[in-house]
Amino acid sequence: MKLLRVVILLALPLSVCIAQSPFNVRDNGETRDRSYHVLHYRIEITPDMKAKSLSGTVAVTLVPFSPDLSTVQLDAEQMQIHGVTLGRNQPVKFDVLPKTLTIHLDRSYSYNDTLTLTVNYTCTPKKGLYFVQPDSGYPDKPWQVWSQGEDMDNHFWFPCYDFPNDFSTSELIATVPARFTVLSNGRLLSVKDNAREGTKTFHWYEAKPHVSYLTMIAVGDYAILNDRSGKLPLEYYVYPSDTADGRACFRETPAMIKFFGEKIGFPYAWEKYAQVIVRDFIEGGMENASATTLMDVIAVYDARSRVDELPTSLIAHELAHQWWGDVVTCTNWRHIWLNESFASYFDPLYTEYSRGRDEFDEAMYHNQQSGLNADATIGRKPVVSVGSYTPNVYGRGAAVLHMLRFVLGDKLFWRAIHHYITSRQFTPVETNDLKNAIEEETGQNLSWFFDEWVYKAGHPVFDVSSQWSDSAGAVLLSVKQTQKLDSLTGVFRTPVDVELASADVDTTERLNILTLDTTFTLPCRVKPRMVVFDPGNWILKTVHFAKTPAEWAEQASRGRYAIDRQQAVRELSEIEDDAAVIAALAGAARHDQFWAVRRDAAAALGHRKSAPDSLKGTIASALLAACRDARSAVRNAAVSALGELKGDSVVSALHAGLSDSSYAVVASALRSLAKADSANAEPILLRYLDTPSRNNTIMNTALFALSTMDSARAVDSAFVKARYGQHPWTRYTALLVLSRRGKGRHDVTGFIGAMVNDKSGLIRSTAIHVLGDLGDAEALPALQTAAKSDDEDIAREAKASIEKIEKKDAAAQ
Repeated sequence: MKLLRVVILLALPLSVCIAQSPFNVRDNGETRDRSYHVLHYRIEITPDMKAKSLSGTVAVTLVPFSPDLSTVQLDAEQMQIHGVTLGRNQPVKFDVLPKTLTIHLDRSYSYNDTLTLTVNYTCTPKKGLYFVQPDSGYPDKPWQVWSQGEDMDNHFWFPCYDFPNDFSTSELIATVPARFTVLSNGRLLSVKDNAREGTKTFHWYEAKPHVSYLTMIAVGDYAILNDRSGKLPLEYYVYPSDTADGRACFRETPAMIKFFGEKIGFPYAWEKYAQVIVRDFIEGGMENASATTLMDVIAVYDARSRVDELPTSLIAHELAHQWWGDVVTCTNWRHIWLNESFASYFDPLYTEYSRGRDEFDEAMYHNQQSGLNADATIGRKPVVSVGSYTPNVYGRGAAVLHMLRFVLGDKLFWRAIHHYITSRQFTPVETNDLKNAIEEETGQNLSWFFDEWVYKAGHPVFDVSSQWSDSAGAVLLSVKQTQKLDSLTGVFRTPVDVELASADVDTTERLNILTLDTTFTLPCRVKPRMVVFDPGNWILKTVHFAKTPAEWAEQASRGRYAIDRQQAVRELSEIEDDAAVIAALAGAARHDQFWAVRRDAAAALGHRKSAPDSLKGTIASALLAACRDARSAVRNAAVSALGELKGDSVVSALHAGLSDSSYAVVASALRSLAKADSANAEPILLRYLDTPSRNNTIMNTALFALSTMDSARAVDSAFVKARYGQHPWTRYTALLVLSRRGKGRHDVTGFIGAMVNDKSGLIRSTAIHVLGDLGDAEALPALQTAAKSDDEDIAREAKASIEKIEKKDAAAQ
């Protein structure tokens, strides 16, 4: 599953994304006891797309574990059970409990028996299976039905053992109106045309075992784009109007499958690979066995959006799960990093293969920053956590695997990865399975590594300094760890490389850090022009390296890896303004060979508000040049930075940015005009409030930029843009504007209070959060109603907002 529950990409005025809300792990993450092993599910359903319900029959074939099994419990919630039979239509008694179906067998059975229980039922699912249909606000919304089983929600639409420590095969037979297509796991055995009823029946069969949450269905009006990776059939289910864009966005799938299979040493395991886009999906993507479900608005981009980026990362992440999460699946949710961290690492690995080391390092830097930011925002958490899984299983977990590769070296790392999946294929796994597989294949005892990086938390904070000794012919490198030490975070043991770059030769030394404070002596005949700690940025860390501006400028200009030059640019951005610093940043913005260095240098120049007038010309000149860069990300950074400057040339460049081929650049030009030319920007922003763009990127930016100018029109416009029928991300932006400018306005509180019951989960959740931020006690009745919701997430969020308002009222008294 992609780390984003809702990805608001290029649609909001700021670079905003809402991270997936970590779900609460049941039973503290303990692996659930089983009294039986399911061999096969045969699921036969007929969805009623108008009524948002279905009727179904599920045959569960199982083998008992115990010698005297007399009752079988299946997970089944909010269902009407009409009958249960054993074997060939022998009725058996059953009890329907709030969350389970207890079936009373006619006698006791043992592990020598194979049983088939058939359940006949109807349901109107509130989770697990979702129905999409047009209405008065969104008359063009497609008719769809799609499932989302993770973590344990599939039992809302078919009775099953709904926990990830049991693998079984499955088949799905679905009857739908004839104009629709059905996708499910495995191979399509048949499509039956029921002409008299105006329906079709699709029969899919997945012969490879998988956990129950990976069973899926998607129903809709699709064009199916066929492709191949060798002999493996590939299918891309897109809207009929999106065929050209769909092919452009999914075109790298065959190369990804080939790369992953060869790199892992384990070929793609399933009968086919399908990718289907759906409307209103609650995740970025979901890696069902052989068939991935993707949020439509972040999976298929139009040509202009592809100027900024492709959905390559999302597609690679979900595809990687076909190995990591599907062939091997975490046995309980404590160990979900074995699914998500692996997918989050293999996504950048494909980037390294297809686009080079610099692009890979850029992606891994963001993974590392995600881990560091999680420490700062949610507190230090282990990757293997109790109680809930956290964002750490994405970025931090990927960084841990990267360090594991560094510790073992490429050859041993890839041998270990191959052995891990080969020896544990189609079984539930926990962290010790990975650790043991590595030790079995490499002979390395990595208990220390897993202890400090997986079962404990935090990261090393290094204070580093270097001094060249002429008499010793060596560099004295001082490395101190200054992180807070406690039961969660100790002294980190890690290898690290140090690069010494001299006029005649560059050398790299591998050091082993074992203590809090160590001074290393590194032979070096002449004073090095550059000392780089951890070149290539392998280690998850924070570093304070005492260097002069000239030394950082040298690294920014001549660092061997782009990621090292980026580090130098970030360090230079924190140094007081002087001509040498500005010149180094300007040079990087204009001339560095890697676009991300140019981007970061342009952004750093934009933070030079206090630069003396004598240097502002150099800054403006570099930024104006960057506005013409071939990469839209660099142009975007330059246009954003120009918002901090004044002058006719700046305003002229920003107006030129409004015609850029990139939506992101146009959006940044609007934001910057609101700052750089505030006296004349409002009419422009109002004009762009109705400019069409993908996902309303331009409209959303104009609306939010209007609110930064403290314009009364921003609130009036937000009332209009937040109404049902507008694009969901425009409504979200409008709520942010009302939160920003609506404090003390009872009409705003009342308007948002009504949205607590909105049909959109995104809007309901956002409205609840905004009401808490506004702090108006008049919102309490709406929030109290929401706190009683059957949706656990909505109820929890409402209670948090109520508490926030009550605390504010208590403080005011």
